Amino acid sequence: MVKIADKMIVGTVTSKGQITIPSKIREMLHITSKGDMVGFIPIKEGVMIKHLELAGAKEEFSEEEWDKLEKLANRKGRTYRNAKSFLKAVSKL
Repeated sequence: MVKIADKMIVGTVTSKGQITIPSKIREMLHITSKGDMVGFIPIKEGVMIKHLELAGAKEEFSEEEWDKLEKLANRKGRTYRNAKSFLKAVSKL
């Protein structure tokens, strides 16, 4: 049996590798809307999760923009060094 720290909040991974961010964590990170972006940063102790806010970004994406983001998200194994390279990849879709 795995011992879980008193302050740890646990989520369960689905068969598709997806996880729902627990509501307390979403509140702490101010993740409140569909389309909010989250970054995962590998660190020595595990992974840090960060709510991403793009400077000058629109509040909402169009349906076409969502389709492009979904295509980009489905590219397995692709990472971006910074937001600029990510946005460049999105613009090429």
